[in-house]
This record gives sequence, structure tokens and C-alpha cells, in this order.
Amino acid sequence: MIYYIFKNQIFSIFLSMAHLTAITFPERITDYVGGTEGDFKIYELNKRQSLVFEPKRKEIDCNFILFEKDAKYYFNIKYSDELASQDIEIKEAQTCSLYSLIADKKDYQLFDCPRSILFVNKSKAKVKVNDQEFLDRAFLSKGPPIFLNGKLIYYRGIIYD
Repeated sequence: MIYYIFKNQIFSIFLSMAHLTAITFPERITDYVGGTEGDFKIYELNKRQSLVFEPKRKEIDCNFILFEKDAKYYFNIKYSDELASQDIEIKEAQTCSLYSLIADKKDYQLFDCPRSILFVNKSKAKVKVNDQEFLDRAFLSKGPPIFLNGKLIYYRGIIYD
């Protein structure tokens, strides 16, 4: 699965005891930090361009920061048998001007772009989308799950609310 990521945005990765999860980044990884001892084991592969996570317990909910030479990625690692992915390839997200409607709800709209998702807030109040606050509209990373005020609303082409 390809995740198109804006480097300034936080995204979520789900792990499962049923399989390992491999994440491949665009550049060589220089360092990383996150989780607590006993959450998971990490294997470095592909000349330090990939990390493979092997969960050691189900109660995983932590932050993780990964460093490349000229970039940083911030993500949350959580446990979910239903939402976990095995192989994730990270690519750079891009804004766009051509998009198609995914969801039209009372409080928001989601639009699909080739390398991002456009979120439009229809309410007058700020909302928290993937741990960032927005008042009107924002381009989001495409591929990772989208959470609105802490509730999963979109992942893998499925609307959840």
C-alpha cells in the first residue's frame, strides 16, 4: 500500500500480531525513536531504507519519529488486527486542483486527489483531523487512516461514520 505523506503531518500505522509490518521510506533512515520497551521489535532492512515492525503485545499506542537526512516523519503506532497493513511504501504527497468527491457529510467533505486527500470543514468551528486543527480546508496525506476529532472516518476507500 502506498502512503503519500506530507512531511509536516502526523499519520497512523496499525500493527497486528498476525504478520510483520514493513515500511519503506524514500531515503536512507538516519535515526528513529518511539514506543516503549516491549511494544515491538524493529528490523532495519534495505540499506536502512525500510523498517519492519514485529509487535510483541496488543496494547500498543505510541508516537514514533523517524529521521532521514533532510526530512522527519511523525506517526502514531497502534494495534489493530482489522486495520493493519503488511507493506507500506512512503512517497511524497502533493496538493492538486483536480479531485473527485469521496464523501459529503453534514460537517465535512472529502475529495480524492492522485497524491493527497482534500478535507473541507463545513462546520464553523475548528476540527482536529489527524492530530492537527483546521478551520476550513486542508490537504491531507493519502493512504493513512483519517481521524476527525479522534474518530476514524476514512481508510482504504471505506467511509466509517
